[in-house]
Amino acid sequence: MRSSVSRVMFAYWGRRGMSRFALDLMRTALESSNIRATMAVSRQNESFGAFGQFGEAVFPIDTFSSNTGALLQAWRVPIIRHQIRQHIAATRPDVVIELMPHVWSSFIAPAIKAAGARYVAILHDARPHPGDYRSSAVEWATRRTMRQADLVLTLSGTVAKSIEAIGVVPPSRIFQLFHPDLDFGAFRTRTAPQPGEPLRLAFFGRIMAYKGLQIFLDMIEELRSQGIAVEAAVCGEGNLGAGAERLRSLRVEVVNRWLTEGEIAELLLRSHAIVLSHIEASQSGIAAAAFGAGLPVIATPTGGIMEQVEDEVTGVLASHADGIALADAAKRLLCDPALYNRVCDNITSLKADRSMTRFVEQCVGHALHGRAAFGRDISK
Repeated sequence: MRSSVSRVMFAYWGRRGMSRFALDLMRTALESSNIRATMAVSRQNESFGAFGQFGEAVFPIDTFSSNTGALLQAWRVPIIRHQIRQHIAATRPDVVIELMPHVWSSFIAPAIKAAGARYVAILHDARPHPGDYRSSAVEWATRRTMRQADLVLTLSGTVAKSIEAIGVVPPSRIFQLFHPDLDFGAFRTRTAPQPGEPLRLAFFGRIMAYKGLQIFLDMIEELRSQGIAVEAAVCGEGNLGAGAERLRSLRVEVVNRWLTEGEIAELLLRSHAIVLSHIEASQSGIAAAAFGAGLPVIATPTGGIMEQVEDEVTGVLASHADGIALADAAKRLLCDPALYNRVCDNITSLKADRSMTRFVEQCVGHALHGRAAFGRDISK
């Protein structure tokens, strides 16, 4: 008789960007009585030391530590394939779930399947975003991974539909999940800005063209032109481009580098709202971090963000993607204490719906059974 405990190997071979997601997921999986979990993690990951808390459940591998490493360190791929086969033989997982495909994933996936485990990939994007410097490599690697995966899981309906439209994966192999909250230790009960208090708004994350930095600055300019005091922060790695001079003239706080988890927590704690001024989006880890801190989101109505941010429930959506509309949305939320407090209460009360526990249950359920066991199957 087959055990009711599911043996699952999670994999995250990236260097940074999803470390908090991976740590929260692994902690949750190990707390489940229904899952026996291990996780393959790159030793070059920014938070590799933090994975040590999971002891022998962590399976470390060596990847690379620079952008050129994908080519220069490619000799490691056969070694990793061998290590993966050995690990699967020893732990006998039913499925390997990769949390975000790596540029080497499509070379390693065949070894996973040959060793007798299912290979399931969580796809965060169907196509590269505008302005993504990794475009060619990411698109090539992503499509190869999609073809090889037994199932593809997504974090939004927007991405699921885009994958279906590409035609590489049959609809019956695509399943939609959601983006769970991310916990940076910054959760607290929020209250509306007090009369005379400046509105503290933050734009953070990797800075790329599709995230609409200029729209964010247009919003700040519009609010101030109406006599509304605003303290703004732009924090994240990336090319500021034409926005650099405007940031100086608008006296916006700028931290133009990768933020530590402690810095992210501090930014979340002191902000009244996070602003997503995107012109295009799959879904947003920044929104997930905001909700994990009990913080509302002000956003443009684009892509998967409209699935994450429910207007006047967990934040506010602008009528369209420009600075004036975004300023109107900000005023609607931040100048109405009753609405702001109600939204904050909703974020807290709906936390279970966005929890990592629920995410892991759905993720493993889909990965093992290949059917819509816990959610919507877009093939229906």
